[in-house]
Amino acid sequence: MIAYLRTAIFALLLLAPLAVHAQPAQFDDKAKAEIERIIHDYLIENPEVLVKAFEELERRHDDAKLAQTRAALAEHAQALYSDPGDYVAGNPEGDVTIVEFFDYRCGYCKRSFVPLMDFVKKDGNVRLVLKEFPILGPASLEAAKAAMAARKQGRYMDMHAGLYAHKGDLDSAAIDAIAKKAGLDVKKMRKDMEDPAFADQVSRTYALAEALGIEGTPAFVAGGTVFPGMADEDRLEHMVASARGN
Repeated sequence: MIAYLRTAIFALLLLAPLAVHAQPAQFDDKAKAEIERIIHDYLIENPEVLVKAFEELERRHDDAKLAQTRAALAEHAQALYSDPGDYVAGNPEGDVTIVEFFDYRCGYCKRSFVPLMDFVKKDGNVRLVLKEFPILGPASLEAAKAAMAARKQGRYMDMHAGLYAHKGDLDSAAIDAIAKKAGLDVKKMRKDMEDPAFADQVSRTYALAEALGIEGTPAFVAGGTVFPGMADEDRLEHMVASARGN
């Protein structure tokens, strides 16, 4: 009897959301009160039933969220992997693509930069798509536009590395100094930064991040999975191994 009751309660907890639209059973008030008392007493004596139920509901929620994310990644694959406004580093013909959403003023992005570039170089077969995602204020947007403008002078990665290596906040003077050190014509860079295409590029990235449920930086996408947060060598190896099906 106890085993049957345990199974029944567990099933009731898991299937409750499905029962909302079902035809309710007909019980008088006395029967309802007795059922409620039995369930209450059982759960008090066996709280692990609730723990198991919540774990199962959480697992189902996580599975549903993962399926939703994968569907969004597939739907927005073109924007994610092949936007011509994004800079592609590493091996353009690599068998695995990592997409990074980043902000130059993000501490975790800064800490991920060297491990990421070292890993891409060491692997030799990773295509790295860099998405400017300036979410930490106007200074972040200015830095992103400066990096995009540097691309017009063939100096994107020099500027990209310089912005990450900078200690302290990125104000206009700091950005200009980094650009000069990277070998850029600063005056041309400033003029190019006014190109409305750069603002459009950032807007597209904002929209894409929203569609994928990406809310912070850094965030990486590899093999149909979103990996939020900082990346070190071990995590990068896991991303690429998963993408390759190893």
